[in-house]
Amino acid sequence: MRRAPLNVLLALTACAAHFPRVEEPTLDLEPITIGVPFARNQLFEAQLPLHFFLHDGLEHPRLMNDGGFGVAPAFSFIATLRMETSQSTPIRPPSYLPRLRLQLVDVLPLAWRSASHADRLLVSLGVMAAHHSNGQKGCALRDGALLPGATSDFDCGWPPGVPRSGELNLDSGSFTEHLLGAELLLRWLSFPVDGGASRGGATGKHGVDWNVPCTFSGCIEPAMRRRYGESAIRWLASGELLAAGHHRAIPFRAREASDARLRLTASGAVHLGLGQGHSPYGDAPFDLAYLTRFEHGGSGGPFVRYHHGRDPLNIRFEERWDVWLVGYLVELTGPPMLEGPGH
Repeated sequence: MRRAPLNVLLALTACAAHFPRVEEPTLDLEPITIGVPFARNQLFEAQLPLHFFLHDGLEHPRLMNDGGFGVAPAFSFIATLRMETSQSTPIRPPSYLPRLRLQLVDVLPLAWRSASHADRLLVSLGVMAAHHSNGQKGCALRDGALLPGATSDFDCGWPPGVPRSGELNLDSGSFTEHLLGAELLLRWLSFPVDGGASRGGATGKHGVDWNVPCTFSGCIEPAMRRRYGESAIRWLASGELLAAGHHRAIPFRAREASDARLRLTASGAVHLGLGQGHSPYGDAPFDLAYLTRFEHGGSGGPFVRYHHGRDPLNIRFEERWDVWLVGYLVELTGPPMLEGPGH
């Protein structure tokens, strides 16, 4: 009898777990992006996330109308690919990040009255645990090779006549880390009073990732941690504005679009807690996207991005990557919706 409550809890969790549905409102999930960078020897870059909700407390139909509290634990697997023209290493680096995140979301109806719009403030506190790796295995230092029985990526030897190097191996070296993080997100949304998706909104997010010092599998090497940083401050600011109402989607003219909107996003990271001789560093991408929301679910559209600063992918973080990129963005879920009168 003592196990009955646990069995009920496990059964309820299994019933609630699901992949996001196309009409389901979500908050702060990474989209699918595929783009072409205007950079030498690079063909494309793609972010391919897979999200799985253990429970989604945001899908209650009256949550945006009445306000309230929602809990959304989710598992995500985010892969990033960059294809290059080099014959020896055509994909450098493939990066993957499995992440378990818990979001605690409070929906607050704002008090001011208006005959044309109803505003809401979403406050989200998130905590996460993740692993980040480029999936490669090799000596972490340039021109070296792992010694037999090596337990560290820095246990390297060099062929005769090749000088020992302290520089990172940016071609085939490995990079893994375990992360713990917390973030605070604020999102303001302005809905029409008769219901529907928001006409516009603004988002701000501030978070901190901590690079866990450890000795078991997948941990970052102490020498790499001193170069990469003990922690990273991550930030995001975004604004969205309705650009068009119901229309035929272009170029898919056979499909109806509920609306289209412009989204401007700036984000970035600053790495701190580095070893002696290394200064804080970071990067900042700026995105402008035109997103069409289709009637049968999901959104998609072209985007242009300018990335400024250090390359954020894996072992290449010591290289600058100031580059323009154009591509296509896909969101498989729906936006938060306000129920109309009578619902």
